[in-house]
Amino acid sequence: MKQRALSFPWTELLDRLSILYGRGDWRVPYLREHAENPFQVLIGTILSQRTKDANTDRASLALFAEYPDAAGLAKAPLADLERLIRATGFYRMKARNIRACARAILREHGGIVPRSMEELLALPGVGPKTANCVLVFGYAEPAIPVDTHVHRISNRLGVLRTRTPEQTEARLREILPREYWIPLNPLLVQHGQNLCRPRNPRCELCPVADICATGLARARGERPPRPEDRRPLPAM
Repeated sequence: MKQRALSFPWTELLDRLSILYGRGDWRVPYLREHAENPFQVLIGTILSQRTKDANTDRASLALFAEYPDAAGLAKAPLADLERLIRATGFYRMKARNIRACARAILREHGGIVPRSMEELLALPGVGPKTANCVLVFGYAEPAIPVDTHVHRISNRLGVLRTRTPEQTEARLREILPREYWIPLNPLLVQHGQNLCRPRNPRCELCPVADICATGLARARGERPPRPEDRRPLPAM
């Protein structure tokens, strides 16, 4: 497994996915020109926990229209926050976390979202995925945000065998050269939303199926590496 991870054609993977999704050259990350507001990345990622992207987008738009920065959010009434983010689920807990997070940023960081992993993880409601998202999407710094898409696809590729996103992040940090860290998440997330879906991945349409352990196994009628994928294969 370690040898496959080291020899895996990462450049080919990112090249093909970049072409498929019209992302341009991943070697010149689009994030350099389109980096987002670090505070809104932070709060939006907390809102995204255990909910669908559409719900996160709707709640984030409503929230930031009224409270676009830490100073405003820190003073917001909890009832108002709960109303604005209700679509995300677990909204009472998230409302408390995002307000506490805003207050901590004002109190401990002068209103500026920190850009170190240690300081980000010390904020209320912030875990590894959220911290990595802030570093990548807010500051364009190399990090590996691992959500369910990145976790699933990394295992389907056959480059690692992990049980949780946290294990996947740790393993990818070991085996993945830093030049691939920033583009990996945007491309794998988009691929996971389109072709490499949780159930019935569209391997017959996938441009990286010939370098993917799951794509190769399905084409040969063999068992794919993930136990979750070992269902009767649909006709292709």
